Amino acid sequence: MLSAEGKFIKFMKAKYEEKALEEFYTMSDGSQLRTLRSSAPAETRNGFTLFFIPGWASVVQGWDDVLLEAYTYFDIVYLESREKGSSKLVKKAKGDLDRLSSDLKEVIEQMKLDKEKLIFFSSSFGATIVSHGLAYDKFEAFLTILLGASPKIDLPFLTRYLVPWAPPITLNIFKPAARYWIKKSKSEDMEQAAKYLRVLNEADARKWKTVGKHVVFAKFWDIFEKVENPVLIIGMEKDKYHEINNIKKIAKLMKKSSYLDMETNKNTHSSKMVDVLREQIENRIKRSNNY
Repeated sequence: MLSAEGKFIKFMKAKYEEKALEEFYTMSDGSQLRTLRSSAPAETRNGFTLFFIPGWASVVQGWDDVLLEAYTYFDIVYLESREKGSSKLVKKAKGDLDRLSSDLKEVIEQMKLDKEKLIFFSSSFGATIVSHGLAYDKFEAFLTILLGASPKIDLPFLTRYLVPWAPPITLNIFKPAARYWIKKSKSEDMEQAAKYLRVLNEADARKWKTVGKHVVFAKFWDIFEKVENPVLIIGMEKDKYHEINNIKKIAKLMKKSSYLDMETNKNTHSSKMVDVLREQIENRIKRSNNY
């Protein structure tokens, strides 16, 4: 019989990770980024590649339902950006937004992905990274999904100051207490607790600082204004974390955007999200055929 610790560990690996191929791609500065890559079954694939860029501190488990459903139809590339614990950064690695969006460009080029068959799916800070790359013509895509787009990184007040300026050891000091709290307070939902534990375990203060010092106090309105590519903005009007008024304002700033409300964060992290993706593709193909 597994111990309580063993049960948590069992849930800490996402089911999608068991299906996907893990690869590390080397960037032009020598840093390496982790990707999870999979190909859809031949009998159900639609020919599109879903390029997945999650938000700050996101872990794969949080997106497992979406990835497992998308696996049936899409080739998938799940990229973990350089603030994630999986990255292998060189000593003087840069972490500004220009570097982060260039990482996407370099991965796309190394994988030789076809822009006519490429779909970006990005969430929160990942949506900002994708928008920066589109704004500065680093890449193009058939369709871009921006989920919970924000003009800033949403962090608790104190954390906003700790990330760029506190010594990295500060985070490590608080980890044991945070780990104990997660296990005790989340014992009725072990899978959710395991997701939070993995976020905590993979949090790397040095990497957070490398990126955070460039972005935690920044506002990104000007980036969204420059995007001229077709974009679907997804809001969650019942979600308290992502400010819905900001999301709607971003949708108005973008010249070729449309807006869709999926009400809750839970909906966007479920198989319903894949239904939306497939419908959006069909609609775009129909519009193209009518021209």
